[in-house]
Amino acid sequence: MNLTDEQKQFILENHESTPDLIELTRALFDDPLLDGRTKEGRAVRKFLVDQDINFNTTKKEKREEIVFSDEQKEFIDQYAKEGMSAYEISRILFPEVNITNLSKELLVVAAYLKDHAPDYVAVAGETALNTVYHPPRSPSRIIKKINEYSALELAEGKLTRDEQSCIEMMGRFLASPRFLQVINTYTNQGDRSLFEAECIRATWDKSDLTTDEVNLYINVCMDYIHLKNISRAIDKLNRMFEECDDQRDMTIRLSELLKTKSEEYNQCEKRQEALIGRLNGDRKERIKNAHKNNASILSLVKLFQNEEDRKRMVEMAERQKSIISDEADKLEHMQSWKARVLGISKEEAV
Repeated sequence: MNLTDEQKQFILENHESTPDLIELTRALFDDPLLDGRTKEGRAVRKFLVDQDINFNTTKKEKREEIVFSDEQKEFIDQYAKEGMSAYEISRILFPEVNITNLSKELLVVAAYLKDHAPDYVAVAGETALNTVYHPPRSPSRIIKKINEYSALELAEGKLTRDEQSCIEMMGRFLASPRFLQVINTYTNQGDRSLFEAECIRATWDKSDLTTDEVNLYINVCMDYIHLKNISRAIDKLNRMFEECDDQRDMTIRLSELLKTKSEEYNQCEKRQEALIGRLNGDRKERIKNAHKNNASILSLVKLFQNEEDRKRMVEMAERQKSIISDEADKLEHMQSWKARVLGISKEEAV
């Protein structure tokens, strides 16, 4: 693409006030969707280079490599052996950085552990880092998980109607988008298993839960994991604090982290108690109202909705009719004077 003389003149007049390549390109062509990779952007770049004009781009400067000191390496080795995760170690080593899963500091710590502590992954339990949770589909797998986590002995061929309904709803719950989204955020296999276990234990026998109640139970189970991890972190920080009495800077950092973790624990605990109270109260009231309004008719409707029960009731009615017919035959074959005394026929008896 070639620029016109007017476009070239526009660049010469505006490159100082708009030194950014993308902004200059968008202003030149009056198109907010253009950038330096488009043909318009490449044409503007070429003209600026030909005119030896400096310009800015959005390309980020490469950060300096992180090199650990001997003291930092010793720190990482020691607490990795005690089960501290790479995330927790990087937060302490780099308190001024907001550590995320893609932070360079975290990646460098994880790479160091991979090279210098081959048993680290197994110790820390980060075996779910690159795995995706697949929900159970068949009733037998769902029943197996319920039995495992709830200490029950359900058998697939001996389920009541209510248990069958609960297992069907459990399968839908474990395949729901929010459950899958949350469980796949856990990179620690222990956390993932605990989250699944608590969700199943809390909801498997509650087939009447609404979507909002299911989401609240997910929040409660997330808090279980959060409380466990906070408690573990507080315990490690306390041990580290005792071992770093002679290192003032480190003790200050640890004190601040301990205070933050303690406050976080209390807030999480209160939130969890409020959620459980709300769930128990709302569901109890809803069930109470449902029983009050539909106690008699609901059980009858559910009974007729089940094909097997309908067949059983029809069969019982046929048997009863057959018994009555047999009794009527006996009456019909009685002596005539007995029949006259009774004054009835078989048709009337039936």
